[in-house]
Amino acid sequence: MIRKSQARHPANATQNRQASTRHAPSDTKLTANEFNAIKKLQDTSQTLDDTSATRIAEQIRTLPLEQLNALQTILETGSFDAAADELHISQSAISQRIKNLESQLGHIVLQRSKPVKPTQVGQLLVRLARQIELAQDEAISMLKSERTASAVNIRIVVNADALESWVLPALAPVVHQSISIDIRRQDEHVSAGLLRSGEVMAAITAEGRAVQGCSITKLGSMPYYAVSTAEFAERWFPSGMTLDAVEHAPLIQYDREDRMQYLFIRRITRIKVHPPTHYIPTSVGYNNAISLGYGWGLIPKAFLDTYPKDGLALLSPEPLLLPLFWQQWKLSSPALDAVAEAIISAGHTVLV
Repeated sequence: MIRKSQARHPANATQNRQASTRHAPSDTKLTANEFNAIKKLQDTSQTLDDTSATRIAEQIRTLPLEQLNALQTILETGSFDAAADELHISQSAISQRIKNLESQLGHIVLQRSKPVKPTQVGQLLVRLARQIELAQDEAISMLKSERTASAVNIRIVVNADALESWVLPALAPVVHQSISIDIRRQDEHVSAGLLRSGEVMAAITAEGRAVQGCSITKLGSMPYYAVSTAEFAERWFPSGMTLDAVEHAPLIQYDREDRMQYLFIRRITRIKVHPPTHYIPTSVGYNNAISLGYGWGLIPKAFLDTYPKDGLALLSPEPLLLPLFWQQWKLSSPALDAVAEAIISAGHTVLV
C-alpha cells in the first residue's frame, strides 16, 4: 500500500483507534442524504460517458495520496473496518476519505458489498495506487544500501502448470536482487482479468490481445498430451479416442475454469460432450490422479518427460499447443523489468 505518515506515529494511531471504538459508525452506515447521493451515482458507476471520463481525467493529478491509499487498503483487506485497522485510523476517517474521493470525481469507486468490490473507476484508481506504490518502493530501495533496502514487491499471476514446471526456476536469480515475488495462481484463460483490475502488475496468460495500458510479448506454446494408465486406455479406449469413448470415459479437470481438455475434445468430436468428470485442483494431484487411474487428462510435456516410458499410455500422438503471453504494465520499473526479462528468457527457452 502507499506509505503514509500514520504508520509512523503510534501515539496518534492509539488515539485514532480509541476514537474509532467510542465514536465511529459501521463503515456501511450512511445518512439518508448520503445514501441517496451514492445510489444516484451507483446507477451509472459501471459505465463512463465522455463527460464523466473527461472529468475524472482532469482530477487524476490532484487526488490526495491518502485517498488512493485508503481505496487500495480497503480492497486488499476486504472491508472498511479491516482497512482502518491496517492504517491505524478510525473507521469514520477512512469512510470520509472514500466519500471525499467519490465527491471529487463525481463517481462511485466502491460497491458497498461484502467483501467490497471496485467499480470501473475504482479499478482504474487502485491500479494507479499500486503503480505509485511500486515507484515508492523502488525509490526507497535506491536510497538505501543493498543490505538495508527493503524488497520491492512484484505481483504477478501465473497458471499452475507453468508455475510448477519452469517459472519458479526462472525467477530464482531475481529474488536475490532485493525483489519479493507475490504470485497469484489463476487459469491462463482468465488471468488477464487480474491485470485489468490492477490486482497484479504482470501476467502469464493465453490472451493474445494486450490489456489496455500493458505491453505484450509472446513466450511460446506449451505442449500438452492426452494420457492415461495403460489399463484405463485398454478399458475405455480400445478403438482409440472415438466420439463414443470420449463421451463416456471419465475425465480429469483441474477446476471448473480449466478449458484444456474440452479444447482437445472439440478437435475430435466437433460437438460438445459431457463425460463423467473429476476435479483435482493441484498440478501434482492432477497428475497423480491420472497415474492412479481416475481418468484421462492432458499433461504438459515437461511433466510427461518425468514418467517412465511405460508409465502412462499416450492416447494421441498430436499435442495440444497452448500459446502463452507475458503482459505487464507499461511502466518504467527496474524490478518489474528484471522479472519480465527472467520470464521471457525462460519462456523462449522451454516453450515451443
